[in-house]
Amino acid sequence: MATEEILVVGAGVVGASVAHHLAGLGHDRVTVLDARDRATLPGSTGLAPGFVGQLSATGELAVLAKDSVATYLELSRTAPAPVFRQVGCLEIATGPDRLEQSHRDVEHGRALGIEARVIGAAEAAALAPELVDAEKALGALHIPADGAADPAALTHALVDAAERGGVRFRWNTAVRGLEIERGAVTGVRAGEDARLIPADRVVLATGIWGPVLAAQAGVRLPMVDVQHPYVFTAELPGLDDTPLDTPIVRYPDQAVYTRRHGRRYGLGSYAHTALPLIPGPELTSAELPFPEAEFGTAIEEALALVPAFRQAPRGRRLNGVFALTPDELPLVGPAAGVPGLWFAEASWVTHAGGVGRQIANMLLGTGDVLLDPDRLSPGRFDSWSDEKIHETALGHYRGIYDAH
Repeated sequence: MATEEILVVGAGVVGASVAHHLAGLGHDRVTVLDARDRATLPGSTGLAPGFVGQLSATGELAVLAKDSVATYLELSRTAPAPVFRQVGCLEIATGPDRLEQSHRDVEHGRALGIEARVIGAAEAAALAPELVDAEKALGALHIPADGAADPAALTHALVDAAERGGVRFRWNTAVRGLEIERGAVTGVRAGEDARLIPADRVVLATGIWGPVLAAQAGVRLPMVDVQHPYVFTAELPGLDDTPLDTPIVRYPDQAVYTRRHGRRYGLGSYAHTALPLIPGPELTSAELPFPEAEFGTAIEEALALVPAFRQAPRGRRLNGVFALTPDELPLVGPAAGVPGLWFAEASWVTHAGGVGRQIANMLLGTGDVLLDPDRLSPGRFDSWSDEKIHETALGHYRGIYDAH
């Protein structure tokens, strides 16, 4: 049986980005496995609202997000429809402290190479009238280069580009486990018959399921899966199928974010107690039932904040699961002490383009990495206890809103 040189597990936005960047570097000995069929996105990618904000309190996240935007804009030039719409972002200041912070953020953005400016409440409301109440705003931070991706279209575009570069995708092929010989990962067992697929290197890009597979190699991934609410209006008269034509809007002090989705508006909130989840082999979807008791108050307060939601009929409610780490950075690179095993985990759509480029260059040893590999090393919390990892990561749940 032929040995795959690089085997990527997971064809969501992160795994597809890894494959795309490997192909872009001229490397075609790559196979990507995914349990789903080509048309569906059951993981976190399929539930993501697509926000891509580049200005971050954490410099590494800004680097990854800026590179992601560059990747998404390039893909938009050749995709059937734009996969990323650079409509800008408004961060609404509803109090004087946030307005002062907005002015500091302009300087912070300048240091990161990200343009931003502070505008008045009337101008902010004019840019996004259904999402900004001028009477509740003191002003806003406007970041023109931000925007939103269509997660499904983006992932399909990454897959298509990777295939043109020679990457092979195998759909409906669930990975049952890692193949381990003398402490090294030498492939995976996949499919209904758990057939062995040998590989020189295996990259896990499986999102919330990463810790389950990593544990088979004795590796603890320092990430915590957490549940998160996102709600929609029903389809509204006066809206057409245009996906997005105004800036995305964030309310940092209230930990709320909102955007248009064609004929609907969508809104998410972090203003609730973090709700962790421990995944097991029985978990087959990143969407769980909506827990009204845990999310209800935060959502009702968020709906009252955004004009478009105050009188609109309610639509679909999502409870999606994604991963947090103790320092809010993704887990990218090789597993220490386990040859053959690599990770591209705990990344959002916001940073998936940059993460794919980072690990592709690391895998091929080009030296052309975006960030110091140690900053994203999956083993950087090896000295931490499980309890400390869990508590620290969950403690960032609301704070991660500002970091992203």
